[in-house]
Amino acid sequence: MRKIGGLLLAVGLVVLVGWGLYWFLRLAFLELALPVKIAIAAIAIGLILLLASLGRERYRASKEEKEKFKGVEK
Repeated sequence: MRKIGGLLLAVGLVVLVGWGLYWFLRLAFLELALPVKIAIAAIAIGLILLLASLGRERYRASKEEKEKFKGVEK
């Protein structure tokens, strides 16, 4: 169930962010050429993916740390 929920959340976020980027680029940069608009969108999406992967990695590392020190009292 968690995987399905995560998948639905990711799909919804991708659609929402894509729609928002489309309208932002359409309204904010009317005079820019299409390749420049695509490059700006690719940079934004790449940054979001990098931040998400960093957060996921940190979450997994914290879980491993908790398992490592499970027997140690505070």
